[in-house]
Amino acid sequence: MRGIHLLTYLVSLQVAGVVVRGCHIPTSIYSEDDESEVQPWSRGDRVTREVTLGERLACGPDVTPDLVPPNRVITTERVSRLKKEMIRRSLDGYIIPSSDEHQSEYVAPADERRRYISGFSGSYGVAVVTARHQALWTDGRYFLQADQELDCNWLLMKMKNPGVPKMTEWLQTTLRPGAKVGADPRLIGAETWISYAEDLAKFNITLEAEEMNLVDLVWPQQERPKYSEDPIFVLETRFAGKSWEEKVREVRQEMVKKGADMLVVTALDEVAWLLNLRGNDIPYNPVFRAYVILAPDRLELYVPAGKIMPAVDSHLRVNQCGDGRECVTINDYVSILDSLRALRLRNTVKKVLLGAKYSYSGGASYAIYSAVPEKMRVKDTSPILLMKARKNPKEVEGMKRAHVKDAVALCDFLSFLENEIEAGRYWSEISAAQTLGEYRGQQQDFVGISFDTISAFGSNGAIVHYAPSKETSKQITNESLYLLDSGGQYKDGTTDVTRTLHYGTPTPMQVEAYTRVLMGAVDLATLVFPEGTGDTDVDILARRHLYAVGLDYRHGTGHGIGMFLNVHEAPIQVRIYGGEEHKFEVGHFFSDAFESTYRLNYFGSHGKWLAWSH
Repeated sequence: MRGIHLLTYLVSLQVAGVVVRGCHIPTSIYSEDDESEVQPWSRGDRVTREVTLGERLACGPDVTPDLVPPNRVITTERVSRLKKEMIRRSLDGYIIPSSDEHQSEYVAPADERRRYISGFSGSYGVAVVTARHQALWTDGRYFLQADQELDCNWLLMKMKNPGVPKMTEWLQTTLRPGAKVGADPRLIGAETWISYAEDLAKFNITLEAEEMNLVDLVWPQQERPKYSEDPIFVLETRFAGKSWEEKVREVRQEMVKKGADMLVVTALDEVAWLLNLRGNDIPYNPVFRAYVILAPDRLELYVPAGKIMPAVDSHLRVNQCGDGRECVTINDYVSILDSLRALRLRNTVKKVLLGAKYSYSGGASYAIYSAVPEKMRVKDTSPILLMKARKNPKEVEGMKRAHVKDAVALCDFLSFLENEIEAGRYWSEISAAQTLGEYRGQQQDFVGISFDTISAFGSNGAIVHYAPSKETSKQITNESLYLLDSGGQYKDGTTDVTRTLHYGTPTPMQVEAYTRVLMGAVDLATLVFPEGTGDTDVDILARRHLYAVGLDYRHGTGHGIGMFLNVHEAPIQVRIYGGEEHKFEVGHFFSDAFESTYRLNYFGSHGKWLAWSH
């Protein structure tokens, strides 16, 4: 039997679920004086308003300026320029995804094309522009945030809500037969592209691969952020647990099992893990833009010029391939497609393994897929994805150590902040997030934070992935809940922890909501399960106490987490609505997030700790 070991070193009073002083669980949370606020929850009524297609927040003839969200972004001029480019290319529609050339969940600022054209800043969403309309699809984590940020010319498509069409269904009803829809094949995974193309073809609509990205054409260079020029650096074996040469040998063995004599590595965290390298090309994720081609007799690394310093050159034994030891050849980042197209001229390569879409990994892009001759393609889950998730003993030690350090920083900060609030001093969401980062910075081997800190007071906590800005930041007081979701990147591990606090007296409804999700989190954290159990199998444990009173939340319960890598790591996704199941294995680390329902514009209640499958 396998078990889940809880990695939480945060010492705090969590009576009734909320970190407060002297709070207790009342014998009855429902009272006649509180009926208007609490009774809808107990009856299981909808907590949030279902917004129908085209109905938008603060959009209409009677809306006054004071009702418009301060974080709304007007993109009319940007969309107009994009439509002109579409006309020049005889395109009736254009798809703008969130991802970069590596199908990353989080991307560099220079790759935030969907954010530029729509104004929506969430990590997931697909924008589509036609001659007459523009629409954005996103999931339940971002419904409220997208409604605030999108201007009123955008349709907000709330994915999986009743009556909301899929993107291809909407295009079928919006465009005429014979229409052409364009997209950048570098930014869409091969399986997703093929699915789009097949769906559209049923209605005689063609999906066109546009080599030039249209958003890049309308995004002024002086406004567009630059790619990071920070150099790549070596992660010592004392943190990684294995040399990169040993990892390469193990990956080659897995390639043989899959019948492939070449592997194209496109996911950035897989490249970093394989070579024991890290970088700073994407905020909060210690990765760098690169590809790897791995064959039985060679390893080629494709990186932008100027990224390889002497220490990395020595670490990889660059171009020192004459003595039978492993070595690496460095090629220019932009030459990857030419190298793959040239495979048709090489008789030594028979089968090329391309990563398939799996969990958080989008797999190889359609551009990469198309560059490989069809008869050579083998699409399957990348062996590196699975190997990386199974932490070795040294990585397990490091993850534990990182969580101890992170807990010290968080406990010190929470104690400090409580004293500050009690003393009546002014603290905003932004200043609290910045100060927490400074506390983490005092810990050994701290590199940076692992995601944009969610520091949310009161109604801002209802935005699932809220990040404070100068337009939205609120003062933290003793009058409502304060939600703090944060994490750190240390050379020995990545952390992700959430706490909800109240510096006054929480309402019965707040206590009830948090207590029920805490009960579910404890159920999941103490679970002992047989080998072969899947992540979707256990999600019900976290939700069942909410289901008992008609409550739920619109997102997953947990996710895999990397070792000084991405805070969201494949394959584990603890989500009951997941389209695929992933098996727990020894060495997996994942979050056990105990999250309350979010009442629109009222509050958010959320907690999270890390668990280890062993």
